[in-house]
Amino acid sequence: MENELISIIVPIYNVENYLRMCLDSIQNQTYTNFECLLINDGSPDNSAEICREYVAKDSRFRYFEKENGGVSSARNLGIKRSGGAYITFIDSDDWVEPDYLEVLYSIIVQEKADISVSTYKQFNTKENCWYLHSFQRGYEKRVFKNDELINELIDLNVFDSSYGFASCKLVRKDSIGCIRFNNSTSFCEDMEFWFKLYLIVQKIVYINRDSYNYRTDMNAARYFTPEKIRSDVEQRLKFITFLAVKNFNIGKYIENFIEHLKYSKYILLESVGMESSTDTLRWIEELLYLLEISHKM
Repeated sequence: MENELISIIVPIYNVENYLRMCLDSIQNQTYTNFECLLINDGSPDNSAEICREYVAKDSRFRYFEKENGGVSSARNLGIKRSGGAYITFIDSDDWVEPDYLEVLYSIIVQEKADISVSTYKQFNTKENCWYLHSFQRGYEKRVFKNDELINELIDLNVFDSSYGFASCKLVRKDSIGCIRFNNSTSFCEDMEFWFKLYLIVQKIVYINRDSYNYRTDMNAARYFTPEKIRSDVEQRLKFITFLAVKNFNIGKYIENFIEHLKYSKYILLESVGMESSTDTLRWIEELLYLLEISHKM
């Protein structure tokens, strides 16, 4: 079918300064058959009033309120309330180019895929400058079977975060099934969600088009708490376990995981400090010991 309904899910929390720019970019899409689900995650600022403005002037916008529970719970409510044949996620402090939906929808239909993936540009608010990808992958489009993508994910993630980032993707709703964002994951919850989907879908198509604009302050330190580092490590370990159960070759994943553990240990020692991270640090050292010993056997 052509021109199917796309559900855009926008989780909202304390973004009154950026929300109108985001919603204007959605409203001005060249692909017009969409519904935009605005999920207010208990935001205490003026975001609710801004949302109601767009609902009043454009019937494609729908507004929902919930108690604050985090971005994962907001996205999950959006999935539950969505009525489209396809779903995409846009963060409320970001914005998209006019052909964002058109690019993702055209390629997913053309290739009869379950998920389409594009890429992004970064705008640094503190430096007031853009960060663009200065490289080329060597192709404008690539189609993967799920096992092909999983076998290459480690290498693909060296380029950027396109395959694990919450946005820049369109997925058939019937492909999601019971898969949801993990409410107990406080870091890299988007990567966990998409990697789970890559395990069960049949075909993924990548298009080298940066139609998504990611707003960032490059303040990575806010993510480097013991709780967030533990959450990140746990979800990576869980994914490797799923791969092993499904008989994938996990050698490259183990090597990458060991390097990631070493980096996490470094962050805990250098950025967080010993006193506040003793338990997490000990756990990571234990994982490194077990993995490095077994990897050498």
